[in-house]
Amino acid sequence: MSFRVDDFLFPIEAAITDRTATLTPRFDLAHALYRPVALPYENQAPWTTPYDREVAAWSRMTSTIGAGATLGTLTGGLLGGAIGCVLGGIAGATVAAAAIVGLFGASLPAAAIGCLGGIAAVGFLGTLAGQLLVTAPVAIAAAVQYFTTINQPMPTPAK
Repeated sequence: MSFRVDDFLFPIEAAITDRTATLTPRFDLAHALYRPVALPYENQAPWTTPYDREVAAWSRMTSTIGAGATLGTLTGGLLGGAIGCVLGGIAGATVAAAAIVGLFGASLPAAAIGCLGGIAAVGFLGTLAGQLLVTAPVAIAAAVQYFTTINQPMPTPAK
């Protein structure tokens, strides 16, 4: 067993006596192992120059951020629209039923009009929440991975 602090691994020693296990972390320089976090298949990458590595890292970062933005917008918008529809439908069927029937007539149920109003009023908040809760952390992680990749020593070339 081991635990990681930045790019270093430290062992955890286990001592078992009867039905008791004692875990002792060895958190000192004498036991530290330098193991940098790397991209998958980085040791097999065809990079021959730091420029090639930087281009590949930048491309990976932009595609990761794009995927995070797509997923954040999609899930946030759908969830915000669904919550807005439910809340608007409840408000339309109860509180504003008379006003909706007066404006639009009795041909459309008041809850359906309330649902559409709720989607318009709350849906964008879901999209904003998706951007803050999904896209922002993905962008931060992608930037960290980018800078880690371009600032570490070049890996040994693939054979």
